[in-house]
Amino acid sequence: MPETGFEFLDWVVFVVYLAAVVALGASFSKKQRSTKEFFTAGKRMHWLPIAFSVVASIFSGISFIGQPSRVYRHDAVLIAFPFSLLLVTPIVVYVLLPFYRRLDVTTAYQYLEARFGLNVRLLASVLFMGKRLLWMALVALAPSLALSAVTGLRVETCILIIGVIATIYTGLGGMHAVIWTDVIQFLVLMTGQCLIITMIAFRLDGGFAQMWQIGVADHKAWASLDFNFSELTFWTMLFAGCFLALSDLGADQVIVQRLMSAKDEKTAAKALWFNALFKFPGMIIILGMGVALWAFYQQYPERLGLAEADWDKLVPYFAVQELPAGVSGLVIAAIFAAAMSSFDSGLNCLVATLTVDWHDRLGRKPHDDQRSLRLAKVLTYLLGAAVTLTAVLIYETGIKSIIDASNKYLGFFGGALLGIFLLGALTRRAKALPTILGALLGVAAVFAIEAIQTASGERFVHPYLYAAISCLLTMGLGYVGSFIGPPLSIDRLRGLTISTTEPDR
Repeated sequence: MPETGFEFLDWVVFVVYLAAVVALGASFSKKQRSTKEFFTAGKRMHWLPIAFSVVASIFSGISFIGQPSRVYRHDAVLIAFPFSLLLVTPIVVYVLLPFYRRLDVTTAYQYLEARFGLNVRLLASVLFMGKRLLWMALVALAPSLALSAVTGLRVETCILIIGVIATIYTGLGGMHAVIWTDVIQFLVLMTGQCLIITMIAFRLDGGFAQMWQIGVADHKAWASLDFNFSELTFWTMLFAGCFLALSDLGADQVIVQRLMSAKDEKTAAKALWFNALFKFPGMIIILGMGVALWAFYQQYPERLGLAEADWDKLVPYFAVQELPAGVSGLVIAAIFAAAMSSFDSGLNCLVATLTVDWHDRLGRKPHDDQRSLRLAKVLTYLLGAAVTLTAVLIYETGIKSIIDASNKYLGFFGGALLGIFLLGALTRRAKALPTILGALLGVAAVFAIEAIQTASGERFVHPYLYAAISCLLTMGLGYVGSFIGPPLSIDRLRGLTISTTEPDR
C-alpha cells in the first residue's frame, strides 16, 4: 500500500477525539452506584439519545467500511433493508416491547423465564452471547483496518488499541457512557460520510450529477429484482432483512437494554420509530458513499493503489490519500466512532446477560447488588479482552467481505433466538422442551448449510438467509412438538402471550 497522507493535524483531530470519548465515559463513573444504573441508566433516559444510540449501534464500523465496499464490489442491494426495518418495527413496538416494560426486566431473557422457564432463558442468553461475540469481533476488526492503513501498524496491534479504549470507557461509565458516547459518535459518523461524498463531488467534473450517472451506468446505484435465494437480490434482502431486523430489535439484548433505559414505554416506542424512519436517509448516505467512491476511481483509476482483496480498506484508503489535512483525521475518527458505538453496546449487554441471567439468577448467596456491580465491572474488562482476541483470530483466518461476514455470523444464532421469542409471544401452545429442541436444530441446520456450501464451493442459499431459516425451523419444530401432551393453562400464561394479555386501560 502507498505511503499514507496522514499529517500532524490529522493526528491532532484523531487523538483529541479518542481522548474526549474516554473522558466522557469516565465522567459518568460516579453515577454507577447500582446494577440498575450500570445496565439501564436508572431508566431515566430521554427518547432522543436512546434513538441516536440505537441507530449508532446498528450503523457500526462494519457498516461504515463494509457497506460502501460492497457497493463498490457489487451493487446497492442493501437499500432493501430500511423497508424490512419499517415492516418489523410495529411488531416490536406493539408485541414485544409491552412485555418487557410490563415485567420490568433488565435482560430480554427474563421474559423467557416467565413464559417458558429457566432452561429456555439460559439457552437464549447463550445464543445471544454467541451472536454478539462474533459480531463484536468484526466490529473491532473493521476500524483496525483503517488504523492500519493510516499508521502502518499491524492490524493485530490496532485491534488491541480499539478493544482497550472501548472497554475502558464502558467499564467506567456503564449504560450512561454507552448512550451519550453513541450520540457523539453518531454525529461524527454522519459528518464523516457526508464529507467524503461532498469532497468527491467537488473533484468530479460533473459534480453530483456525474457521480449519479456513473453509478447508474455501471449498476452500482442499482439492485437486482430477480427472485433468487442463492444470490442477494432486492427481494432476497427484503425477506432476509425482516428476520435480521426483528432479531436485532426485538430479541437482542443490545437493543432491548436501551429500550429498558427509557423512562416509559411511549419513550421507548419513539426511539424505535425514529430508528425505522432514519434508516432510509442513513442508508442512502452510506450506500451513496460507495457509489461516490466508484465514480471517483472510474475517473481517476491511476489513484487507486488497492488490490481487490483489500477493498474493505477502501474508505480509510481514500480518506488518508485524497482528503485535506484535518478532514482525514475526522473521517478516520468517524470510522472509530462507528465501531466503538457498537463495541461498547455489545460489551455492556454481554455483561448484563452474564450478571443478571447467570450470576444473579443462579447464585446461591442472597442477592447483593453491590457485589453484582463489582462483578459487572470486572466482567466488562474480561469480556473486552476476549472479544479483542476473537477479532485477532478472525482476521488471521481471513475474510472476503466484512459486511457479508457480519450478517452471516448474526444469522448463525440470531434466527433461533428470534424464533424462541416469537413462539413465546405469539402462541399459547409452545412449551419449553420442544422450543429448546427446535432452537438447537435451527442452529445446527444453518451451520450444516454453511459447512456444505463451503466444502462444495457452490451456494444454493445466500448466507443472509440463515437467520430466516433458523427462525422458521425453530418456530415450526417448537410449535409442532408442543402438541405432544396437554396444553398449558390460560392462568399459567396470563400476561405472557398476545392472546392472554389484557389491553392497558
